[in-house]
Amino acid sequence: MAHLSSLRAPALVLLVTAGGWVVAAAVLPVQETPTPPAQPAVPASLPTCAAPEHRQFDFWVGEWDVRPTGGAASAPTPLGNVVRLEDSGCVVTEHWTTPRMTGRSLNIYDRTRGQWHQTWVDSTGGLHEYWGAADASGNLVFRGSTPTDAADNARQVVRLTFFNLGPDRARPEQVRQFSEVLGADGQWTTNYDLTYYRRRSTP
Repeated sequence: MAHLSSLRAPALVLLVTAGGWVVAAAVLPVQETPTPPAQPAVPASLPTCAAPEHRQFDFWVGEWDVRPTGGAASAPTPLGNVVRLEDSGCVVTEHWTTPRMTGRSLNIYDRTRGQWHQTWVDSTGGLHEYWGAADASGNLVFRGSTPTDAADNARQVVRLTFFNLGPDRARPEQVRQFSEVLGADGQWTTNYDLTYYRRRSTP
């Protein structure tokens, strides 16, 4: 009967037979195939912004001349705003220009919260953040916070409403943007009141 004796090298063994013969045999190690890393699951299709809620702010899209509400609609104005629908129709982008400053905002309907979100930034370092929703009339009503004009870098609670003034609700000729500030007494006061007039030379 044979006896098995191992040397230090794992790939070489000695076989000693009953007759005293020593036979060397090489044993090749078993090569293990490495397991490939798990791949993340890929959804069958990516989410889209086809739901009606994503279209609630489309009425603001366009190129606009902007004037204080109540002023003459034909008066020259240095205020302008270009609002576009981008990123496969999911994001409403705003590009605001005046002689003193510029600013922009990103607006998106967050399907996880069922609300609209707006983030505004500008050339003064201002950051405005809002959450809101469409009301029963189709206007967009936001509530958020903005910097105050004080030197202490304080913030204030603001309500911001975009009124679709029609007459075509899908592509209105005018849009009103009305901002209110919540005072310490719990009362809302006007922050600013602007009316947008669609430029005739644009779609």
